[in-house]
Amino acid sequence: MYLGMIFAVIGGMLLHNIIIWRSKVVALRKKQHRFVTRMPLRFRLQHATLLTSFFVLVVTGFALKFPDSWFAEMLAMGERMRGILHRIAAVVLIGVSVYHALDLAFSRDGRRLAKDMFPTLDDARGAWQNLCYHLGLTSRKPEFARFTYAEKAEYWALVWGMFVMAGTGIMLWAKVSVGNHLPRWFLDIATAIHFYEAVLATLAILVWHFYQVFFDPDVYPMNWAWWDGKMTEHHYREEHGLDENPLITVPRPLRETADADAEADEAAKVNHGD
Repeated sequence: MYLGMIFAVIGGMLLHNIIIWRSKVVALRKKQHRFVTRMPLRFRLQHATLLTSFFVLVVTGFALKFPDSWFAEMLAMGERMRGILHRIAAVVLIGVSVYHALDLAFSRDGRRLAKDMFPTLDDARGAWQNLCYHLGLTSRKPEFARFTYAEKAEYWALVWGMFVMAGTGIMLWAKVSVGNHLPRWFLDIATAIHFYEAVLATLAILVWHFYQVFFDPDVYPMNWAWWDGKMTEHHYREEHGLDENPLITVPRPLRETADADAEADEAAKVNHGD
């Protein structure tokens, strides 16, 4: 009886809060008029695929590592099914990474992204100035271009982690073939690296990426760029003031209002001249 009551009460509370949260978020978003296009649709689709496959890998991977834990029991599936899902998600992750690499090489937006993501010495100086600013050691707030040092660090950490996880994962997937050509201790090292890199990547997402997307007071309740590709112009200017060519967009109803106001002003000028 209590289990049913807990499910009903807490589920009702959660549903109640989700409904109110969504309504307030939508209303707040409608009040914001000018946006900067931060992430085009195909990059958002790549991100969504990466996000989904990553979380499936995390959940199934730790369940495979600790099969007797409550975490594994929570999935309510056998070890074989967990292994299959883990490998499917791994193939999806590798596939979207290869597609992203091709996008960087052969599309104009991709080449611009790679160029803007490339680390420079200004990033190190910007990181130091940013810490000094928020510690109150200086009154000068640093400015950044299209991507900040934090975003660049996360991006290249993801690239590094992708190579490490894919390489060691393929070795463990084909452990019989690897064992026939290499000493056994290669697989032991691959197992250790695969596990600890997974821990590192998971904690980095929770501590670093989630702060930038959800917990930074400037973006609360979230940075919507991952969802609709847009940031408010004000927030973008605050975070990326050195970007000289942001793509500013205005919602259609506001554009129509602005056009109507412009036509009215023009008509008033004509009438005044008459």
